[in-house]
Amino acid sequence: MINLKSIYGFRSFISSTDILLNIDLSFSVDNRKLDDENIFIAIVGERFNPLDHIEKIISSECRFVIYEANPENDLKTECFKKHLVFIRVENIISFIEEAGKAVANNFRTKGGKIIAISGSNGKTTTKEMLYHLLSDVFGDEKVICTQKNNNNHLGVPFTLFDIRERTLCAIVELGSNHPGEIEVLARILYPQYAVTTNIGETHLEFFNTVAAVFKEESCVEQYVENCFYQNADDVYLKNLVTTDLTKTYGFLGKDYQFKLFEGGIEVNGHRLCNQNITGDHNYFNLALAYTMALDIFNVSKKSLIESVKTFQPTKNRSEWITHKNHKIFLDAYNANPSSMLAAVDGFNAYIIKNKISLDNVCIVIGDMNELGEKSSHYHVETGKKLNLHKFGQAYFVGIYAKQYAEGYQQSCKCFESTKEVIAEYDNLFAKYKYVFIKGSRSLQLESILDIR
Repeated sequence: MINLKSIYGFRSFISSTDILLNIDLSFSVDNRKLDDENIFIAIVGERFNPLDHIEKIISSECRFVIYEANPENDLKTECFKKHLVFIRVENIISFIEEAGKAVANNFRTKGGKIIAISGSNGKTTTKEMLYHLLSDVFGDEKVICTQKNNNNHLGVPFTLFDIRERTLCAIVELGSNHPGEIEVLARILYPQYAVTTNIGETHLEFFNTVAAVFKEESCVEQYVENCFYQNADDVYLKNLVTTDLTKTYGFLGKDYQFKLFEGGIEVNGHRLCNQNITGDHNYFNLALAYTMALDIFNVSKKSLIESVKTFQPTKNRSEWITHKNHKIFLDAYNANPSSMLAAVDGFNAYIIKNKISLDNVCIVIGDMNELGEKSSHYHVETGKKLNLHKFGQAYFVGIYAKQYAEGYQQSCKCFESTKEVIAEYDNLFAKYKYVFIKGSRSLQLESILDIR
């Protein structure tokens, strides 16, 4: 929430059609969810201008509307000044970033805790795990988090706009695909707590080197007020200079040491069990979420350990689905070389643990996007590393399918699109009880399962 009068101090503020009162309200960007406690931010899209539907805003009892000043928008609002207070700003994006920063500052001042999560892989899963644990302990109404992966310069403020008087904690995911974006988000938040999960081969189309990814993702550490959780196992992150605000975690962690066991992971000797997740990397994420919840809020270990057991993967992220008599491991939200291999390793470990014949297993591997000029190389190398496992069949999908196949020396077939796989679904999967599916978002590999 924010004091309406404070908008006078925003650099993007131009004018308002009435006096801005000394009252606390919440920002909203959805004209379907407005009431008398909201300030509506009118974001004009390519096909939709909410100022064309001002009657809907009036009927909601919302009194304040913020819009970007230009002749067209000024004209649209002219006839409604008797009903609403219009606040004109120079640039709507700049205003949203300023508003997010103001909300974050107000929240911190009142004792609210902001937790920022950046990193190449696992940040969304860690966010969901941490949200699950804290919601179990404090209740859903006390904790908010980034929805889906809305983690950019708009998504971060939009997350903060969900803060209410009852909110205790905001878990905010930070995303970047261009240099400098994490710093912009960190300056909005100035989080008390933050973690960079790991550094991998992501968005190399724009960063060129993994070293540049490290510089980008880890810069959030410079804006932390209370504690930065440092991954002691990551080849890049372990070299960050520790300070009084640093706590290390991982298999080599000094403050929080992890140790895997069958069906779970230990944190400083306390065993965390969960039967719903697959792969060592996901147990690592779960241990990190537990570590942060325990360290930041000093809540009961017993209650957290019980909550750990009930976490379920979110849609399209390392989830098991039964479909047409197949057991399918679906991770179709995104992909890069490190996340691809971690997911395959986890799936393979499940197959071995359950003594499933590899002849009864196939994998569907899609393109990994945004890897830059060395994209072909990364797909060939990933294909080579897949040879460590002896699955019954591999299906490669996308524009880099042939590059995967070049590195993969076992039985495989290439498809240019997901639609081609769907067209041959019954023939392709008839022999296989267990199926692994992973690829970048653009391929929408989950649509393979939409067949009825």
